[in-house]
Parts: sequence; structure tokens; C-alpha cells
Amino acid sequence: MANLRLAGVVGFEITADNIADFLQKNTDEEITIFLNSPGGFVTEGIEIYNLLRSSGRKITTVLTSLAASMGSIIFLAGDKRIAMAGTMYMVHKPEGLVWGNADEMRKEIEVLDVMQKSLEDIYKERTGIQNISEYVNESTWWDTSTMKELGISNSEEIITFENIENKNSSLSLEMEEDMAITEEMKAKMAKLEAENAALKEQQEEAEFKERMAALEASNAQMRAEVSQSEKDESDDSEKTSVNSDKEDVSKDDTTGSDTDSDKDEDDSKENDSHKDDDSESRETTAKAKVIDTRKAVASNKNQNKIPAFMQTESKY
Repeated sequence: MANLRLAGVVGFEITADNIADFLQKNTDEEITIFLNSPGGFVTEGIEIYNLLRSSGRKITTVLTSLAASMGSIIFLAGDKRIAMAGTMYMVHKPEGLVWGNADEMRKEIEVLDVMQKSLEDIYKERTGIQNISEYVNESTWWDTSTMKELGISNSEEIITFENIENKNSSLSLEMEEDMAITEEMKAKMAKLEAENAALKEQQEEAEFKERMAALEASNAQMRAEVSQSEKDESDDSEKTSVNSDKEDVSKDDTTGSDTDSDKDEDDSKENDSHKDDDSESRETTAKAKVIDTRKAVASNKNQNKIPAFMQTESKY
């Protein structure tokens, strides 16, 4: 009879590859598995369960501490199931992480529902608990007495650990090698995580400097635009002042021109007045002359009647 100890998280310390290797290397018809697991990946745990169930061996599972989540499914792979003193058994709804849009999240919900139904089918088949959904939905914990009552454990046989080391020495060496590899991988992972954190910090610093440079350039451009705008306003103000002065000068010239024009008009009128006066004077003089001539003629006519020595005044 071969003995196998499974302890740890399903998908990490407990893997389907290790179980498959163990089944290939051991041809014993009876296999005893000592189990202590808080659970792990659903798909990994289902594969382990199916490998053990389809091995054609007589499987005995012994619960040494805890069989929770996927650990509870692996425990049910045993034809004979023994819960040792103080051990616990727990079932709950499958959980998952998802990143994406609403459609992808709704799809993940569908996947989780399918997983829960698959697990509940295993519980029903191996234990006969028909209302298992209620226990799963409420994340239920059971002790040894309840496990026996519900058919989760089905044997009270006393198991000793005397033969585990002798018959499992080769497996222990393999497990130690696996643990060494795991530690090496963990160290490498820690180094990569530290490097990643440093690179992220450098990237953030570079992005911060880039944003600062962009802001400085933007501020410089805005200052230049404001300065140019103030200069343009000053030039426009000076141009407006010059144009105003030119308009005033033009108005003065126009006023002076108008004054000169009025003066010329007045002079012209005055000249016309003088001309009119001269013309009237000439007309009056001419008339006077005509009159005088007539008088003279008349006088001459009279004077002709008086002797020359008697003429005392003459208009000529």
C-alpha cells in the first residue's frame, strides 16, 4: 500500500502533475492520501479528483486538519474517508477575479454558476446531501460529528503514521526538490517584483518630468501671447492718438479755410459794394455832367443874348 501526503494550496503545493507522476510510479492497488488543504484553484482540484477516481485503485483519504473549498472535493475522492479528531470540513460558493467590461463580468458570473453546479453534483454523488446548495450558498463549516452524520466521512478506522516515512521516502525527496524549486521561483518572483516596482517608479518620474516640461512650455507660450497682446493694444492706442491729432489739425485747417473763404467772400461783397458805389457815383457824375451840359447849353443860349463883357460866371 502506497501512502501520499498532500498539504498546501491546490494549484501550488498540490498539483495534478504531482498526482499523475505518483500514480504512474506506484502500482499499489491501495493508496492512502493524508490531506490538509484550505483549497485553491477549482479546475486543478477537479483534475486531481478525477485522476484519483479513475486510477482504478482503492483510495483512502484521511483528513489530518482541514479540507476546505477544493480540499473538500479532493477528500471525497476516497472510497474510504476518515476524519481524524479535531478536523474541519468547509464548503462555499466558487470565487473568481475578473477584469473587463460589463459583458465580461456577466460572463464570469455564468462561469461561476456552472462551476458551483458541477461541484454540487460531486457532493451529492459522494455524500447523498440533496440540499447541498443551501450549505454551499451559506459557506458552511462542519466538525467530525456532522461530517459523519451527513456522510462526508464514512469510516472510523484508526490510522497511524508509522509507515509514511518508510514507504514515502522517495516521494519526500521529490517533494523536497519541488519545494526547493518553489523557493527558487519565489525568490526570482520577488526579484522581478522589486525590479518592476523600480521601473514603475522611474517611469512615473519620467512621465512627471515630461508633464512639467509640457506645462513650462505652455506657460511660456501663454506669457508670450499675453505680452504680444499688450504690445498690440499699446500700438493701437498710439495710432488712435495720432489719428485724433491729425483730425484736430484737419479740423483747424478746414476752419481756417472756411474763415478765409468767408473773408474772401466778404471782401468780394465789399468790393462789389465799392464797385456799385463807384458805378453809382459815375452815373451821378455823368448825370450831373449831362445836366450841367444842358445848363451850359441853356446858359450859353442865354449868354449869347448877353454881351461878353457882361458875363460874370461860366460853368466851363
